[in-house]
Amino acid sequence: MWLLLDIGRTKFRMARSLDGETFVGEPEIILTPATVKEGVKKIIDAVRQSEPPIKAVMIGASRKVWNGASIIELIKKELTMPVYLENDAALAGLGEATVGAGRGFKIVVYVTVSTGVGGAKIEDGQIDENTMGFEPGQQIITIDGEKIGRLEDYVSGLAVAKRFGRPPRELTDEKIWQDLSCYLAVGLTNTILHWSPDCLVLGGSMFHQPGFKVPILEPLIRQDLTIFPKLPVIKEAILGETSALHGGLTYLRALDL
Repeated sequence: MWLLLDIGRTKFRMARSLDGETFVGEPEIILTPATVKEGVKKIIDAVRQSEPPIKAVMIGASRKVWNGASIIELIKKELTMPVYLENDAALAGLGEATVGAGRGFKIVVYVTVSTGVGGAKIEDGQIDENTMGFEPGQQIITIDGEKIGRLEDYVSGLAVAKRFGRPPRELTDEKIWQDLSCYLAVGLTNTILHWSPDCLVLGGSMFHQPGFKVPILEPLIRQDLTIFPKLPVIKEAILGETSALHGGLTYLRALDL
């Protein structure tokens, strides 16, 4: 049996798989434990309480979760089976590219806008090679020549809540989302220019209602993306809360454990 985890700054998701294709029951989704000690204990307990025994652990984790604590090192002190770690957004992108909205496309770029902004490039069903990871949310954007700042600081859930003084889900004024879409479209245009995908998949909690919408973003991207003859296919993610868990399955299957 495999244990799969997706640890974000806000949510902690966990599932098990016997066949490497599907989950055993429904994935568990809770608030991310406040400390790395609590989080690691939950993972260790899940391994030790599983029947049949866990043979491998796959973890997708945000770079910023628990202030960047060395999760895998702490877990390996307690467990003897293989433990793998990958960025949570990269695993979510892998899931969407292989069994989600990007299935059937050779080069898929996934961007998630939720608590933060992350993403990855997936090519031929694998996370593209990289040296330090992918961080599309950290790109510097400008509008009308004015320096704006990092994309994540303007369109992420944390940034929007801070700016408006209430959770994004309470912002029902479409004008707000139109304005925010202008910022996000600049970042997505840059990302398409850099990675040149066949398909761009957009996901994360900020695409819930109210929130960002692909039909609003697409024409904004088209007006700036003039060097390419056409846009990639732009789709909304379909796997929801389980995207990184599905990505974890794909990742482990490729290892042929």
